[in-house]
Amino acid sequence: MFGLTRWNSFEDVFNFQREVDRLFNQFWSDLPTRTTPAGSSQSFQVNTTDDGWRVDIPLPGIDPNDVSLEVAGNNLTIRAEVASEGGDQNVSRYEQTLMIPQFLDLEKLTASHRHGMLRLTLPLKESVKPRRIQIETEVEEHKQLAGAGAR
Repeated sequence: MFGLTRWNSFEDVFNFQREVDRLFNQFWSDLPTRTTPAGSSQSFQVNTTDDGWRVDIPLPGIDPNDVSLEVAGNNLTIRAEVASEGGDQNVSRYEQTLMIPQFLDLEKLTASHRHGMLRLTLPLKESVKPRRIQIETEVEEHKQLAGAGAR
């Protein structure tokens, strides 16, 4: 039949979801990873929620007062500077810049630190949040018209 295939909306949705997952995985795997003050490879965990993303970055042994966050455009830079014990001039530095997708609202970014874990909460922009659209039907219109005529 001329190469036509029957449309399967569920298959299209699943294909779209797989493609989005692939893009997110590719995005996060392409981010540069720099070393921590201890010299080990830095890793972080990204969890998606209905409201946005939550990023957990382990910073063991680093005082939260030694950590700074800076936003420039869509880039979020995390910096930490730790002076070595013993009074000499050795300083360990950590810096990592993450490119944040456009659909996350950096203006509403929050950060917390607990038990050596820096948690960043990045909410979705209002314009990309899902919203329900009410479907009007003729029955509802007739009820509204009938109610208006009874007055």
